[in-house]
Amino acid sequence: MVEQKQKKVELLAPAGSIESFYAAVNSGADAVYLGGKNFNARQNSQNFDDDEMMDIIRYAHNKNVKVYVTLNTVLKDTEILEALNYAVFLYENDVDAVIVQDLGLLFLIRKHIPDLAVNISTQSTVYDEYGVKFYDRYKVNKIIMARELSLGQIREAVKNTNTDLEVFIHGALCACYSGQCYMSSFLGGRSGNRGKCAQPCRLNYSFLDKESNSLVEELDVLPVLSMKDFKAGESICELIDAGVKTFKIEGRMKGPEYTAVVVEYYRNIIDNYLSDKKENIDELEKKAISTFSRGYTNGYIKPSPDDEMFARTSSGVKGDDIGDIVEEIRDRTEEFSQFRRNDINFEITLKVGEKAVLFATDGTNEITIKSKELCETSQKNPVTDELVNEQLGKLGSTIYKLGNLKITLEDGVFLRKSTLNQMRRDATEYLFEEGAYFYNRLDIGEITHEAIFDFGKTKPKTKPKISLKINSNEEINLVDKVKVKRVYVPYNLDLEVVRKIDGVEKYLWIPNIVSKSEYNLFKKNISLYEELFDGVCVNNVGTLHFFKQKSKLKIHCGSSFNVINTFAVELLKDKSVDGFTFSVEANIKDMESVVGNLDANMKSEIITYAYTQLMVMKNCPMSLVKNCKNVEDCEKCSFKDKYALKDRKGVYFNIERERRLTHIYNSVPLTLIGKTTDFIRSGIEYYFIDSKWEDNIEEIIDAVYCELNGVQSYDVLIENNFTRGHYLKNIL
Repeated sequence: MVEQKQKKVELLAPAGSIESFYAAVNSGADAVYLGGKNFNARQNSQNFDDDEMMDIIRYAHNKNVKVYVTLNTVLKDTEILEALNYAVFLYENDVDAVIVQDLGLLFLIRKHIPDLAVNISTQSTVYDEYGVKFYDRYKVNKIIMARELSLGQIREAVKNTNTDLEVFIHGALCACYSGQCYMSSFLGGRSGNRGKCAQPCRLNYSFLDKESNSLVEELDVLPVLSMKDFKAGESICELIDAGVKTFKIEGRMKGPEYTAVVVEYYRNIIDNYLSDKKENIDELEKKAISTFSRGYTNGYIKPSPDDEMFARTSSGVKGDDIGDIVEEIRDRTEEFSQFRRNDINFEITLKVGEKAVLFATDGTNEITIKSKELCETSQKNPVTDELVNEQLGKLGSTIYKLGNLKITLEDGVFLRKSTLNQMRRDATEYLFEEGAYFYNRLDIGEITHEAIFDFGKTKPKTKPKISLKINSNEEINLVDKVKVKRVYVPYNLDLEVVRKIDGVEKYLWIPNIVSKSEYNLFKKNISLYEELFDGVCVNNVGTLHFFKQKSKLKIHCGSSFNVINTFAVELLKDKSVDGFTFSVEANIKDMESVVGNLDANMKSEIITYAYTQLMVMKNCPMSLVKNCKNVEDCEKCSFKDKYALKDRKGVYFNIERERRLTHIYNSVPLTLIGKTTDFIRSGIEYYFIDSKWEDNIEEIIDAVYCELNGVQSYDVLIENNFTRGHYLKNIL
């Protein structure tokens, strides 16, 4: 069956400054995305205050451009009300949609601002049809898919879902799946999930061969995690055919020349394809590359062994012609650019002894203006067609250009130029105001703290328990039903060992990124899982949806859900989830607030000892050592767990290739040991231990068990060889 070509798609452009906003609109964007002063994932952009935001929405709507505002960070209970009221402000000022990551904010918007369109951020790590379907109940406007998807995967997601999908087509690539990176957070205290990413993936690292304990000299001190920039180019024609609705350009941190030229480049590709034109765009492509480049890749859309995605450099370069480009696009960065002006049509009638009448329309709205004074007569200086044309054509300080002009003049009629000018100004101002609003919305008013924090319940205290994640078949012996009350077993272990476990809760462990073949395995084994396990721990909205639809197992949501507020838990409860693990970026005050509002049946968990996974990435940095282009043979590769990364401070990070994904782990464990009592008081029920990378896991279990029963156990920790993470401080 031949795919039907879409008639209309949306080109979405970044606006990190007012100049970039004008450049995006005046270069042909269908929509722009930008942020306010808070709660957005690019806190280092210029961003916009409330007055600027209102002006931007009015201007964009007058040029038939939509505005999507980013509210795409994870939020605390102490700030979620402010974020919600900012969404109210945006709604009342006619924003087209907000872009959201936090499940709690989505829950509150749907409850209190049900008519506000929500676009799900790429920070939400949606990479398959199950992730898309998770959001069906919440009637989202569209979902921004993970960058790591191929054309085939995107086509399948479109085919099997009913929600509009958005994909990135150009700009910087994160090394890690968005929303799952904690490297900046743990190494520098600046969280990507909070809009403060310090880009540690652009820093220099060395490879340590763990077997020989020596550095790989030929790759000594390179930005080995730094990715090239993404340029889909004409591959987007295939994405159009696949049914993608919105094509997104990355770059809120880049200048207006980048925005202008890249938008123009893709505007031409899209328009040429939809209209079956064959216009040459080589020069536009060269200009787009000149505005910024770390080297370009087609990314994951059409992967090829010959398209290496590692940049081997951290900073980008601009072309020699960048000065010419800046000058060329200068007018497009202005409010009253000569580009993309709206036609305004006038009809004016001047009769002696009557008020002048000016009818104006922009094709959508119309207005009739009458002069305050009456027209007079003058034999010496009567009004002429040329005079009317000149005065009504003075549209420089507006967004309009003169279209049709019909003039009816009585002989000898006179009207002052100033009156004509005022009538023109009144008409353009009225049409601009009318064109600013797409929606007929009623004011909601400020939402109060009492309106959302209306729980009035106290979760009964429970005895704290140890939960343990094992990572090998042999570790089943660690499950001591006296000390360990719940065990998590990765799906890819020999599940027959689970039959040996008795007297503890047994949960299947599913990682945060899974493939289609793994889903097929899950489908095949559902009956076995239900026989062996009490529940399943999922780490992505897609696997949550899958197991909720396909099995009767209890659902526990792992730390990858980034839960740090009460309302994220409320949404999970709405999905009949049994429990959750706090984000590794939560602190004790966040947890106390959430646990204080918990339903009696909702179980909470905190990571008490684990080497935090800082990144999960599709690419393999070890391929730079091996010069490998075979992404299909990772399980047999001797390099898959042979190396560690060494940073500029001499710190080593374990790196492992598993299931065609690369996992980078922190150099020291995140632990509560020595401080556990403070968290027990908050009412957290489960204290999670992960055996991965730990040689003395039995001692760790003993130490945590002692602390849960009132005995301090500092001795098990090595001085300066562990971290409290954000547990006892506030995350940036």
